[in-house]
Amino acid sequence: MRTLLLELRSRLDDATDGLAHVTVRRMFGCDAFLADGAIFAMVWREGRIGLRLPDELLPALRALPGADPWRHRDMVVRQWVLVPESFHDDPDGLGPWVRKAHAAALARGPASVKRPRRPAPALRRPRKSATTAAKRKPRQSSRKV
Repeated sequence: MRTLLLELRSRLDDATDGLAHVTVRRMFGCDAFLADGAIFAMVWREGRIGLRLPDELLPALRALPGADPWRHRDMVVRQWVLVPESFHDDPDGLGPWVRKAHAAALARGPASVKRPRRPAPALRRPRKSATTAAKRKPRQSSRKV
């Protein structure tokens, strides 16, 4: 299985060669391909290549023989498709779909953008206890009645 996963990683490396801002990192125990921080492809541990596509492109890829929705337990994971296994050895079939997923990821942007930290709140003086306030002398008004 390890050999298959390395071969699939190599196929995706070839398919993404020349695409802008592509990085690869380990996520969920898989090799994940990101475009400027947004994930668009993965080599699943089960030995399949998965692509994340926008809703309008999903039906076309899912309609191809051998394509499957990616499932996590009993749930279909939205926007992910496992490409037909025939694409694993067909760069002409895989390449256009990888480029579409890459373009969609660039348009979508990263899933989480780090927000700048808020400065720590200013330190307040500690409140005086009720007993301290009761010991104070009452203020005298300066107004004349």
